[in-house]
Amino acid sequence: GKSFTALAIMQMVEEGKIDLDAPVNRYITWFEVADEEASSRITLRHLLNHTSGLPTAADRGYVVREDPSYGALENEVRALEDVELSRPVGSSFEYSNMNYTILGLTVQTISGEPYERYVEERIFAPLDMNHSFANHEEAKENGLTQGYRYWFGIPRPTDLIYNRAALPAGLHAASAEDMAHHLIAQLNGGRYGGEAILSPEGIAEMHRGAVRGTVMDGTEFSYGMGWSETEINGIPAISHS
Repeated sequence: GKSFTALAIMQMVEEGKIDLDAPVNRYITWFEVADEEASSRITLRHLLNHTSGLPTAADRGYVVREDPSYGALENEVRALEDVELSRPVGSSFEYSNMNYTILGLTVQTISGEPYERYVEERIFAPLDMNHSFANHEEAKENGLTQGYRYWFGIPRPTDLIYNRAALPAGLHAASAEDMAHHLIAQLNGGRYGGEAILSPEGIAEMHRGAVRGTVMDGTEFSYGMGWSETEINGIPAISHS
């Protein structure tokens, strides 16, 4: 989900609709966290790079709260008004899905249409991703695979809680072939077939590791915009868990 949201933001940047280094509250005027001064300094780039200062725990509420409504994105972003930052804005990396929920609301606000529709029309369609869905109900109607969870060692069919606010961070559904189309565009300067979804420069900026981070097993990487810049067996690679 994050690579699609970052791509949507970069499309808007290249169209002159937004500025990566502008504060979030230029586009979401009521946006704030507990520290009013810090609220005015968080930019779209900070959100993309996970350097906003928002703590990882900031998104734990919507993991257990069902909300498929159109207002889910705004509901969760408004709830940040009481959240304390865990570090100074722009100082260092801390992974938080909430960064991308805010970006998803930005896409929705600037485009004037639901986040899902923007992704489907501006990303899925030109990439010929005909078996991909940002809308959860549509995905279920079109063959979304049954999920399972282990219960005392036995896999059981499970339908997890769905909160639309988490969508920009990672709840898209796609076939393996469709994801290959997405990856071809990422590795081909933004082009798939005769369609260009972003400039080569924009793609390179998304992939460029801007801040160092460490995952739970201690592995280091550089985080860009919805992608990690790393190496696999000494070969430069972009990836995301």
